[in-house]
Amino acid sequence: MNPPHGPVSRLSADQIDDAVLIIQDVFRHFRSHLLEQAGHISHTSKEDGSPVTDTDIEVELRLQAELARRFPDVPVFGEETGYAAHLSGAFWLVDPIDGTKSFIEGIPAFTNMAVLIQDGEAAAAVIYNPSHNDMFIARKGSGAYKNGARLDLGAIPLPSIALCKTCFMDDLDVMFASKGIRYETGDPGGGYGFTLVAEGLVAARFQLHGNGYTHDYAPGALLVREAGGSIIPIKDDVYTYESRSFVACHPELESIVRANLHALRDLENLKD
Repeated sequence: MNPPHGPVSRLSADQIDDAVLIIQDVFRHFRSHLLEQAGHISHTSKEDGSPVTDTDIEVELRLQAELARRFPDVPVFGEETGYAAHLSGAFWLVDPIDGTKSFIEGIPAFTNMAVLIQDGEAAAAVIYNPSHNDMFIARKGSGAYKNGARLDLGAIPLPSIALCKTCFMDDLDVMFASKGIRYETGDPGGGYGFTLVAEGLVAARFQLHGNGYTHDYAPGALLVREAGGSIIPIKDDVYTYESRSFVACHPELESIVRANLHALRDLENLKD
């Protein structure tokens, strides 16, 4: 997919605000439609085996069309319509329904997500949970918000729950025994898991053996970081918006996570 007039290098702060409002409007527009369909919708499987519904495609195309009207030179790439491996300039990445499995099963853990990438970094993100009508917004350097209220993990005690895959629970229990954390897999939906970290409802999401794509992780990582949390890369030496192996956590966990990085890298290198 190519932008109609060539990519622009960056959006101004006011332009980002305008785009974020458009995205919020589109996501809210589909809320009643999604809630009516949740748990009662048919699906097919993509080449990678992940499920997809007609509504995934409908949401993505609508968002692309609405943003193109206001910003014709800023491409909008998405999970369903695809994007190239190497992108430049300012562009949006969209996950129209993150947690499609939850959507199909009627579990209220599916979200709509979008992230703006410019200057090689995530600059703004929107995550909407239609089941709870919760809108999360993050702007690089300007904080994270839930329904207009600022999120501040520094003011919240360390939660006692962390999210990870079942196969890592025993190893993580040993590493973080001093913190008294118990581990859960959580409901299917990466974006939903990151919002729980950003709200201070869970202590961490251990993103190990991730089989998703940039659009699955970059929005939530920005949200957690702007809420005052920590994003600690495991496989990479430095976190970038393309990283798929990292820990998103409450700030109180950062030092102990970093102290166990070698062990976490060993876990990452194990095969499922």
